[in-house]
Amino acid sequence: MTGLLATSWYEEKWLNNWEIPFGKWVEEAINWLNVEAELFFAIIKWPFEHLLDLITNDVLLQIPWPFMLLLFIVVGTLTREFKVGVAAAAGILLSGVLGPDYWRFTMQTIGIILVSVIICVIVGLPYGVLCARSNRVWNLTRPVLDGMQLIHPFTYLIPIIFFFGTGPVGGTVATMVFALPPMIRLTYLGIRQVPEDVVEAARSYGASGLRVLTDVQLPLARPAIMTGINQTLLLSLSMVGIIAVIAGGGLGQLVLRGINTFDAALGASSGLALYLVGVAMDRLSQPDPKDNRALIRRMSAAMRGVYTVPPPLSGEATGEPVEPVVVESPGFKSPAIAARSLAGAALGIVGGLLVVSSMFFSWVDGAGRLSGFARLGGQAPESFSDLDADQLDELKSLCRPEARSAGCWYDDRLLDGSFNGYEASGGSWFGIFVFALGVAAVLASALVLAGSRDRWLRWLSAPLGQVVSGGAVVATVVLFLLTTPPKISITTEAGPELVSVATNHGVGIWIALGGGLLLFFSGLLAHGMGFDRRYGNYRAGPALLSLVAIGLLVMAAFSNWINDERPGALTPQQEQMVAEERANPSAESASIVAQIIGQARGGPKHYSGFDELGPGFGRGMVVLSVIIGVVVLFMYLLPWAIALFDAMLLALGLAALLSVGAWVLGFLRVADNGIYTGFGALPALAGGALIVATVIGRMYQRYLDDREAADAAIVV
Repeated sequence: MTGLLATSWYEEKWLNNWEIPFGKWVEEAINWLNVEAELFFAIIKWPFEHLLDLITNDVLLQIPWPFMLLLFIVVGTLTREFKVGVAAAAGILLSGVLGPDYWRFTMQTIGIILVSVIICVIVGLPYGVLCARSNRVWNLTRPVLDGMQLIHPFTYLIPIIFFFGTGPVGGTVATMVFALPPMIRLTYLGIRQVPEDVVEAARSYGASGLRVLTDVQLPLARPAIMTGINQTLLLSLSMVGIIAVIAGGGLGQLVLRGINTFDAALGASSGLALYLVGVAMDRLSQPDPKDNRALIRRMSAAMRGVYTVPPPLSGEATGEPVEPVVVESPGFKSPAIAARSLAGAALGIVGGLLVVSSMFFSWVDGAGRLSGFARLGGQAPESFSDLDADQLDELKSLCRPEARSAGCWYDDRLLDGSFNGYEASGGSWFGIFVFALGVAAVLASALVLAGSRDRWLRWLSAPLGQVVSGGAVVATVVLFLLTTPPKISITTEAGPELVSVATNHGVGIWIALGGGLLLFFSGLLAHGMGFDRRYGNYRAGPALLSLVAIGLLVMAAFSNWINDERPGALTPQQEQMVAEERANPSAESASIVAQIIGQARGGPKHYSGFDELGPGFGRGMVVLSVIIGVVVLFMYLLPWAIALFDAMLLALGLAALLSVGAWVLGFLRVADNGIYTGFGALPALAGGALIVATVIGRMYQRYLDDREAADAAIVV
């Protein structure tokens, strides 16, 4: 990739040399899910399909228009008042007389909106209640809701088309995705804003959790929930015009037709009809601030219940004196702990320096261990941007015999040299990331040793910081060691055979491993194994998220890690066949070579995590998943060491992020056009990010709880 050297880094052309294949990862995921999860999507599609058919075709379009208008008047009178019902019926009537078949399109629009709102309420109301009852669920849900609202609807129309097809069903699914977040958010806010004293009063009278929810929280949250239903309806209406591009049906189809045909009359009339339907549905669903009769009835029913008085929960209720809680100040350290911390910091500096120095030693001796996969089939020598002049001269002597007639191309799988931690044929981004972890460990440990601070971050103590950095270095290096070297095809007496190229691990990677282990164990020494029974209640929650992360890593292990989409790209066996034909030409050689190349152009080649020709990341992901599972198991068996196990989990999550990120970035550094990293990188990155985000949130919450307890308690 000579452009990396020929173009200045601040020019736009420099950016064009990098391409993270996120779109191709998503395309792979869609193709795989369409085959493997066909039943799952059929189950999701079933309620949309049948509800649309029931509500639109069997109900709305079967009711004569005068009775439909009467129904709008009745519904408006019951939910709001008589004049609102009459106004809504008038708007629907006007929508139906704006043109031929407008009544049918109006009913289709109302059907799509009703199905979307019904499903959003069925899903969003209980899930909003769950979010209100669990901070952990809400913290995980909030970024997902942000993404659902921030991503433009046209973006997720693409996968919806592939999974559910075009037409009203796909359009309704897209509408629900866009309209669901307000229902969840406002249900959550409504329940959270119920006064705590009201809830405590209900509990003190013996009400169960379910009774508190149904008789106190939901009635008091009714205005917010109704507002959520109203906002869901309006967002569903706003999607009617957008889903028309995938034949979603309804009045949006007429609007799109008017735009495509430049028909101003059609566009104006269909736009007015859509506006009238929106106003009518909005007025019927708006919560009336003056109407609190249902709320009063629910509250009075709850007040009439007979409850038993629960027993006193503490000595304070019985009049007995309550002894104050005595805890140590977060800033207090016994002499033994202080000495252990200083010793750990000193060892941390030594371990960090070893990790830093490892990048300048040899990581790979021989052919590029990972970069060879990015240069499948050979490249011109000028494309090896990480080689100096002497190495290029040496490379020119390794011209493959079968490539001589094609201008003498070279293959990174045949390189022979020594490459350090930052060279593309050496450690590449693996070495760079390990170097960054070592620098962070040295600087933080030096500050602790100098006495200017005793923590790495507000939520991360110095000993646990060494555990995290050392564990991340060790896990990243181990994942690098578990990769398989590239293979080439050679001809033996038994025929073509795949053999691994001559490549060995250099001394630098072993120095990094030793430095990481020293960092890790020095953190254990300074932490004193982290036994603290105050943290036993923090073990709840990580199991489910860790299982999800493990599932993502296992999915990544069996997914594709390399996609070769170059036109005419040959496998090693095909390369050998072409070489033999060119070495012993005959009358049929030209047609045979053309046939082999034609077969190669027939489709892309994929190399999975366990493929013989792949990089072997499948083994590393499985090993990482097993270790994460073991750490979570010990977290439950030894809850008093939860802080230490959280640090280990954070190290493993960082290792997943850094190793997969290093693979993707290292591939971009040297890959030929048409060779991309596969879909396996996406679930691996997601699994690592899930672990990192979860553990950091839990460690930060523990830090806040410790501060709060220290401020409220008597400090010794």
